[in-house]
Amino acid sequence: MRNSALSAIGRALVVLAFALLPLQAWGQTPKAPTAPAQKAQDAPRGHGAPGMRHPALVRLAFGSGWDGLPAIVGIERGFFDQQNIVVSGLPTASAKALANSLVAGSTDFAAIPQRFFIALAAAKLPVKAVAVGVSGTHFELVAKPGSGIKSITDLKGKTIGLSRSSESLPVLMRLLNAAKIAPKDVKTELMSPSGVETALEKGKADAIFETQHYTAPLIQKKKAVAIMTPEDVVKSIGVIDAMPLITTNAMIQKQPKLVERFVRGWIAALHYIQQDPKDAARLLQIFLHRQGITVQPQTAEAWVGMADYDRYEWTPPLVADAEYNAWGLQQAKVLKDAPKLAPFIDNSFAEKATQALASK
Repeated sequence: MRNSALSAIGRALVVLAFALLPLQAWGQTPKAPTAPAQKAQDAPRGHGAPGMRHPALVRLAFGSGWDGLPAIVGIERGFFDQQNIVVSGLPTASAKALANSLVAGSTDFAAIPQRFFIALAAAKLPVKAVAVGVSGTHFELVAKPGSGIKSITDLKGKTIGLSRSSESLPVLMRLLNAAKIAPKDVKTELMSPSGVETALEKGKADAIFETQHYTAPLIQKKKAVAIMTPEDVVKSIGVIDAMPLITTNAMIQKQPKLVERFVRGWIAALHYIQQDPKDAARLLQIFLHRQGITVQPQTAEAWVGMADYDRYEWTPPLVADAEYNAWGLQQAKVLKDAPKLAPFIDNSFAEKATQALASK
């Protein structure tokens, strides 16, 4: 029975790796695994309930960029510590490694891009989203000044540049659909972050559709003009793009109280970012600097302002928005089928954490 289960997991991971190849989640192209995931061996970690002497150890994976902010704040401002949890946090760039570690049990929680969650659901891996992380990402369509592109309808026959490691591809598919433009009528070019920054100048793209982390500097340097602002994008398709905090079904079944406390600390961190975005920006600046990336304080503050941190639970509108993005990935031929996401969501922990936050 165990061997057959592991074989099923191995097949699912192959599906997942194939789905993520065009996206290069978190900057690296995952390769199909050569063997089924094996159960990780671990020393006893304890339950660490409040009031007990020994805290619980939780291993958390998260992005190495601005989307890792809730994890950074939760760790460095003590919100997990308040729940008697010691977090071993690891920024990661490999989708394959994270999928394997979740299934094997060497990662307990992961804050991941939405497109990765959709791919996990498509692969039918035993995971669930238990809370929301970053949401409301600001997407923008820009073009080179004087290009003649005035609206999205002018994109027929044009090349649109996007970053491999962002959420922009399914959102672009939705925008094209709203404008009655078939995906075959445009060329989408997935690029490295540095490639996105120079694509218009070097003539490798006619337009860029990306988050404001990319587009704002291009506009400020007069290398691009806005064709659709973030407000225009939201008005057109109502995009929310909530990123999930996920854990495994096994974690929920075996340690529900620990999951409940971890989610409580996570949501407290999201709430803190809203209360003190300047301090959150300072933590983000330090986090990036430790990776060799230097950003000015005003840039870090601007990045914090380019997303929302006030959504905690997977409400029906958030689920519908994510499933629309799954449809977008299907239209882009990244996924064969767009999965239904309800079976991969458990709101019970976020609901309790939200109630606890409201009672303070």
